[in-house]
Amino acid sequence: MKNFLVPFAISALLVVTGCSHKKRSKKLSMESASSHSMPVTQEGLTQTTESWPEPSRAAISSLNTKYGLPSAVTEDMVVWNNSLPFERTIVFKEEVNHQFPIQHSDVLMQTVDYRVPLDKVSALAKFDGSLIIDRTKGELSSRNDKEEMNILSLNLADKIIRGEMTVEQARRAYRKNAEAFAAGTSSQLISGLSFKTEGSTQDPDSMMESQEEGQPVIRRTIETEEVQEIIED
Repeated sequence: MKNFLVPFAISALLVVTGCSHKKRSKKLSMESASSHSMPVTQEGLTQTTESWPEPSRAAISSLNTKYGLPSAVTEDMVVWNNSLPFERTIVFKEEVNHQFPIQHSDVLMQTVDYRVPLDKVSALAKFDGSLIIDRTKGELSSRNDKEEMNILSLNLADKIIRGEMTVEQARRAYRKNAEAFAAGTSSQLISGLSFKTEGSTQDPDSMMESQEEGQPVIRRTIETEEVQEIIED
């Protein structure tokens, strides 16, 4: 009886081990596949975004016609990395209600390389709350529902920075051009970016004097040693 049970147990162990190995191999294979983004197809883009809000779908359709298939599609956003003159273009599923200059949904964000002077940040915030400044990376983004309105906002932001317009003048120009565009009329402020950026726009900032002297490093070392002593005690 014992002689019969031994090979039976070994066989059962081999079956279990084999199943576990297959499961691990399948899991690793799935993880490997998920770690690489698949090429975007028109069918996949349509299926992913067919239930999105109308403003988002309208923006995707317009950009797809102009720039071709996007670089990436997720459950929450569609991204174009080949949308010159913009560094990147993103359409979000989420709608953000915006009443200025006319009621619309902010679903489309477009980014340019631009170093915004620190003393102009407040003015841009007062001009358009949907302007996003990334000082460290050296980027300026605009969110709206249409590319033309993003171009308009960025052009007027540039005029504020250069001192060619005040915030109030830029807001009036924004409203005037937006209403004209809605009525079917365009202008130079809407047709294309009126500025170009050259060289690096990044601002990595600088360390404080105490950091340069190494004091924070010393303090962190002391704290680490104290924590280690507490753990050992």
